[in-house]
Amino acid sequence: MRTLLHLLCLWIPIVGALHSTSAIAAESKSPPVVLLIVADDLRPDVLRTLGHPTVKTPHLDALAERGSVFTRAVCGYPICHVSRTEMLSGRCVVKEASSGGTIPFPKDWVLWPQAMRDAGWHTVHSGKWHVQGTPAVRGYVEAAGLFSSGGGKGDALTLPTSATGRPVTGYKGWTFKSTDGKALPELGIGLTPDTDIHIADAAVQAIQQHKEAPLFLHVNFTATHDPLHWPKGKEGRFTTADAPLPANFRPEHPFDHGNIDGRDEVIVPAPRTEDQVKAETAVYLALVEQLDAQVGKLIRALEDSGRLGNAIVIFTSDQGLALGSHGLMGKQNQYEHTANAPLIMAGPGIPSGKRFATQCYLRDLYPTVCELSGIKVPKSVEGKSLAPVLRGETAEIYDAVYG
Repeated sequence: MRTLLHLLCLWIPIVGALHSTSAIAAESKSPPVVLLIVADDLRPDVLRTLGHPTVKTPHLDALAERGSVFTRAVCGYPICHVSRTEMLSGRCVVKEASSGGTIPFPKDWVLWPQAMRDAGWHTVHSGKWHVQGTPAVRGYVEAAGLFSSGGGKGDALTLPTSATGRPVTGYKGWTFKSTDGKALPELGIGLTPDTDIHIADAAVQAIQQHKEAPLFLHVNFTATHDPLHWPKGKEGRFTTADAPLPANFRPEHPFDHGNIDGRDEVIVPAPRTEDQVKAETAVYLALVEQLDAQVGKLIRALEDSGRLGNAIVIFTSDQGLALGSHGLMGKQNQYEHTANAPLIMAGPGIPSGKRFATQCYLRDLYPTVCELSGIKVPKSVEGKSLAPVLRGETAEIYDAVYG
């Protein structure tokens, strides 16, 4: 495993430049850290800290207690690559997304990792990569990511069926690749029960190895995206009795909302029974707990390195998921359960134990971190900083938010 993680993380020398005076620099003499953790298709209400009755998420609960929770954060366009483009660019990309293809990055857009790197931070990406280009050309000095496409092309999957026995249709051809593009198929092709473990382990090594410079570490997990596989050691952790249906469950959506025949909707065809949705939800909840365990690894690594006190930790997701609500299973809709994303922030400049009902977008994270880190926000960024909300200067930064 040590050799394997060496392949994932040890390629690029540390960048030693220091950043400007900021909120996080004042907290500790150790170089500051920004840890951005992004889940995939994670409904906010499946976290214990946000109200789920049975799932156990102790590490995210502790992060919420140590920091602040934003309950009304939304993605502008609930499709994986679009939402991630919004986050990296700090821009509304609804217009660009209307073409249906992968969104290009114009040269005048300064992306979040580019801004951090230009300010002297060592920038590392670990995990799913689902935007145009590769991490190496988008501002990351170092990367260990999942590449390719989530469609039906590519190599055979390591696991051909999901935990509920249905054929796997997504993530064919996805493989880990090193910063220089070397494929690592031995880590599995497609999503496996070990995918997020590999992602977390690579991120932990980045924390352990890069102690002398400011570190921007972007970790993209694949949970809780379909295909759903039982995490190792959690097979049968939840049953259909442990998986309550959403209050707005329906067997099918009453009309074609524009994606009624999309992949997320046909994996469990409508009309769906309560037991079908509960079976999917049971595996989904087990993946939530595995995700929490991986987050715990990252927090412990920061603590062990003596840098947790000088680290801004952000946990969010690219979007939520229907999972039976309104008669839908997937994303690609603007209902609250899908457009709403969990958002927890902790660290210097962020109050402890606070809950904000502030309306905000995922694109606001970029300028927020820039302000907290003393970095000038690039002109191409359209999002707004949440720092005034964190300081108690205002309750809202928008009159309304739109998808």
